[in-house]
Amino acid sequence: MNLLRRRNLPSSPHTPLADKLGSTEYKIRKEIAIMKKCRHGHIVRLLEVIDDKLNDRIYMVMEYLSGGEIKWRNSNNEPILKVDQCRRICRDVILGLEYLHYQGIIHRDIKPANLLWTADRQMVKITDFGVSHFSYAQRLAAAGRGQVALDNPNDPILLDDSDLSKRAGTPPFLAPEVISEYSTETSPSISVTATTIDIWSLGATLYCLLFGRVPFMAPDSSEYNLYKIICNQDWEVDET
Repeated sequence: MNLLRRRNLPSSPHTPLADKLGSTEYKIRKEIAIMKKCRHGHIVRLLEVIDDKLNDRIYMVMEYLSGGEIKWRNSNNEPILKVDQCRRICRDVILGLEYLHYQGIIHRDIKPANLLWTADRQMVKITDFGVSHFSYAQRLAAAGRGQVALDNPNDPILLDDSDLSKRAGTPPFLAPEVISEYSTETSPSISVTATTIDIWSLGATLYCLLFGRVPFMAPDSSEYNLYKIICNQDWEVDET
C-alpha cells in the first residue's frame, strides 16, 4: 500500500481516478464505496471499514454467513440440487439484482461461488463486489421511473467510468455483448447494459445449478476458444 500511495503520476482534470490512486487501492476503495450504498436482505452487508495506516492495511468487516457458498455439483460434475432448491436460490438472487440495478450498481460477476447461504440455509445473499460498477445513468433511469429516490453521489470514485470499458468477471459467465469482438456475425453491435451483463450471468448460473456444469466449455481450456464458443454457438439442455 505504501508503494501505491507514493506513486507520483502526472495528473490533469482528465486523468482517471484509477491512475491517480493506483489500481489496487482504487479497486479496494471502489468496492467499499459501492458496498456502502447497499442495504438489502439479499446483499451481503459491509459493517465497518478500518484503514490501518500504521500497518498499511485496509480491513473490511462484513456480515458473516456461516452457510457458505452454494454447492451445486459433486466430484463427478453431477448436479446435487433439486429444481425447487434452484428456484429458491434464483428467486433470492433476482431480488438482490433488482435492488442493485435500481441503485445503479452492476455486479459483473454473478456466479455460484459469489452466492452465500445464511446459517439456516433459508436465504441466499450476493457477495464479492470487487469488479462491480456504479452507473449514474442507470441510477437516473431508475429514479425517472420512480423506483428509487434520486440522490447525488459525491464520491468521485463512483463517478469514474474509466473501468467500465474493461472486461471484468469470470470467463464462462461473460455475456456475448461483453466479448462481441469474438463474434463471427456482421450484425450491428449491441449496447451493453446492466441487465445484459448480470442477467446473462444469472442464466449461466441457473444452468450450473440445474445441470452441474457451465453452459459453455472449451475443450482445451483456452479463453480465446471459450469466447468464440460463447459468441457463436448455442447451449445445450439435457433431457432431464
